[in-house]
Amino acid sequence: MIKINKWTGTVNVGGFKIKPSTKITDLPESFEIGQEMIVQIIRDKVPCKFSSYAETADNVETRVNLRFERNELVSVFIHLTDLSKNYIEADDFYSSTQDRKQMHLNWLQLKLGKEQGSYSVYKWGKAGVAQDRSDNVHIFLHYQNNSWAR
Repeated sequence: MIKINKWTGTVNVGGFKIKPSTKITDLPESFEIGQEMIVQIIRDKVPCKFSSYAETADNVETRVNLRFERNELVSVFIHLTDLSKNYIEADDFYSSTQDRKQMHLNWLQLKLGKEQGSYSVYKWGKAGVAQDRSDNVHIFLHYQNNSWAR
């Protein structure tokens, strides 16, 4: 079970505590670590490494993706997939965007408290629910050391 400490931004994943100070070399074997790649962030090209962890419970897959920029953890992304849903047609997927957003928001509120809206600011950074251009929905935690998300 994944837990988030709203006072520190620490994410407990499988008994491992991910803190804003976590280095990629600190991660346990349960995390898959990708190769370094250059990512365009606003106007800069930044070397990034990504790492991921997945678990399944109650027919929901929870995938935690970590983004490290210049060897610093800057963001945690959490993607929830309801395995009971079978999107056969693209329209089925796209028409479910609001439901998927609500599922992510409910999960985040459960972890951080009911006062959590779709976007909140904490001493350690920011948390919220977002969607990309392809209508994929995710939860984000951006830490203070994330220069573009300050």
